Amino acid sequence: MRILNVGDFNWMTGRERDTANVDLFAIRQKLGRAAVRAGHMVVEFSDRAVSRTHAPFRLRQLGVSACNALFLHMVEEVRPELILLHFADDIANASLDEARRLSPGVRIADINIDPLPSPRTRERLLMRRDAVDAAFVTTAGEALREFAGAHSFVAFMPNPVDAAVETGRAFELARPGVDLVFPAGDDSPRQMAGGAIRPSEFVADLRASLPDLRLSSPGVGQPRLRGRAYFEALEGAAMGLSLSRYSDQPLYASDRMAHMLGSGLLTFVDARAGFQAMYGEDERATYADLDDLKRQLRLFKADDARRRAVAERGWRRTFDLFEAGRVFAYLLAQLDEAAAPAFEWPCERWGK
Repeated sequence: MRILNVGDFNWMTGRERDTANVDLFAIRQKLGRAAVRAGHMVVEFSDRAVSRTHAPFRLRQLGVSACNALFLHMVEEVRPELILLHFADDIANASLDEARRLSPGVRIADINIDPLPSPRTRERLLMRRDAVDAAFVTTAGEALREFAGAHSFVAFMPNPVDAAVETGRAFELARPGVDLVFPAGDDSPRQMAGGAIRPSEFVADLRASLPDLRLSSPGVGQPRLRGRAYFEALEGAAMGLSLSRYSDQPLYASDRMAHMLGSGLLTFVDARAGFQAMYGEDERATYADLDDLKRQLRLFKADDARRRAVAERGWRRTFDLFEAGRVFAYLLAQLDEAAAPAFEWPCERWGK
């Protein structure tokens, strides 16, 4: 199959050079590699970089028209059978309509890994619903039904892990340098136990309550980590916390959960997300509220052998479930109306 994979592929062409914001864990790249390993031809198109490089003064919005023209040129050259869109906001719906004319029979799928209640997520899904064949969202449940179009469906998709990316084996560390790593991109409130807490407030509480806990909080009172530095932070920690903005959404978690579990950390996730349905009691750590989280941190810090055993079982289970090749095969099965997906996660197709 010929696949055109559209998203931000870290082409260092403009403003991003100054920050070196290289997303080595990006799902768009994991799915692309999985497709190649499965024998498909994958061509990448970085819409934002193309817009920027074809705009006066590198002002991206001034290059969107040129980006769409070049996108259609790529479609005409490749004649893809599948187009994957990853936050490809610079590609207009009209260009997707034209892509169908240029490559008859092409299927178009929108991949959205942001939480469903986010206004920006809702805006994106509603904008695309009549232009694509399918939308895959990392939140499950009937709330997806709203975003199905007249000729499209919406389905859940888990965050994948890739053995070429999540290479850490934190459970093998006898003396990790950090007890708990908690990365955050900003200080906006996160849900916890029916309320909300800012990462800065959470870190302050944790440091006061567990003064002997060696806590790393990149992005919260410490520099935010990117690229290889983020890998090293995960690989050198015993435990990780995935604290999402919306912790009560069915099977939603920040993709950091996959990064941590895939890197062999004992990973803490809010119980309300429902991942207990796919993990055994001895394969992950869930918490009900902040006090419960602190209680479990004390227990696992005091019993390193148990921490390592649970972390290793969780790592193995994560790769059994969410290996990128499995997730990509699931996407193809959902797009094939004759297929009946049989995976461990919800497989309902809301809409068409």
